[in-house]
Amino acid sequence: MGVGHKQIDGKMRYFGSVNPKSVNRSYKDAELRYFEFLAEREVKLPVEIKVAKLTVEDFGEKYLQSCFTRYERGEISATWLEKIRISVCHFVDYLQTDLPLSKLNEMHLDDYRNYTLSLPISAATDKSISPWTAKSRLDIVKLMIKWGYQMALIETLPRNLDGYAKITIPEPTVNRFSREEINTLYSAASERTKMFMLLGLNCGMGQTDISSLRNSEIQMSENRIVRKRTKTGIHCEFALWPLTVEMLKIHGNLDGKPNDRVFLSKSGHPLVREYFVDDKFKRTDAIRSAFFRLMKKTKVPNHRGFYSLRKTAASEVEKIDDSTTSMFLGHSEKGLMKRHYAERDWARLDMAITELSQPFVFDSNECP
Repeated sequence: MGVGHKQIDGKMRYFGSVNPKSVNRSYKDAELRYFEFLAEREVKLPVEIKVAKLTVEDFGEKYLQSCFTRYERGEISATWLEKIRISVCHFVDYLQTDLPLSKLNEMHLDDYRNYTLSLPISAATDKSISPWTAKSRLDIVKLMIKWGYQMALIETLPRNLDGYAKITIPEPTVNRFSREEINTLYSAASERTKMFMLLGLNCGMGQTDISSLRNSEIQMSENRIVRKRTKTGIHCEFALWPLTVEMLKIHGNLDGKPNDRVFLSKSGHPLVREYFVDDKFKRTDAIRSAFFRLMKKTKVPNHRGFYSLRKTAASEVEKIDDSTTSMFLGHSEKGLMKRHYAERDWARLDMAITELSQPFVFDSNECP
């Protein structure tokens, strides 16, 4: 065996072993592998350019590369990365891609802010963006500018950055289901979808929470789920209704290893998947799809989705005992220091969850 080599760009490049008995073929194979390696490396290489010549487009690319690295480390989700990508591209396109970063000033940022707050038409949906989308885009631009300052790509922070994303947005509408609608949906649902509905109402779980639920988080001996919420990382505890426990035993993969998911799709994949294929964001959500079919089947108005079960349950908990709502939702306790000195009253939430079951009569022979 020998080592294939070739002079490229004035430098001798070595790219793998070749077989002397078939030099031409093995040389070409080794050369092909080398060029494939170069192409892959080029995609992953960061933008290399002098700061003095950095454009707004280069700056946006550098920031996206930093965010992608965080995504690979599991620090941010694919959904959040895609939201950042859309916002950064929107900002760069508006300001002109070849604008030197050194000339980016307060007036540019103010112009973009005014344009975004006019709620322009989205290229993806062909509809006006919402005030919440506008605020999210301004928040991301603010984070990007601060990142550029921390990385010494921007010499000074713009004077108008502090209140850049502070806007007045409409009071959100809590899209809930009525008790009658929930009973109608539950009666017509498949057994597996009934299981998901119970977790949405009993524990305030959304699709991602259910998809990421692990065996180690279910304490069957105490009829409880104890876990950190997927989105916030906040510690949560839920007392399970008897019906929820029975359905978990039937439809959950409770015999697996502690870190195994309780639920998988028929093909063995997570129920909710977020990933990238050729730089394009993909999301599959088996729970959302099943619930959409259920709503279509029952003709319940479909301006709401599965996540509205969480909102419905939280609204009922708020009526029962408003001091337990943030615990039920897995939101952080107000006041940073309080979390270090005071333990949450989970027994109080247990009582609220027990009372929460009363409005819902799912079947004539089933009651939580």
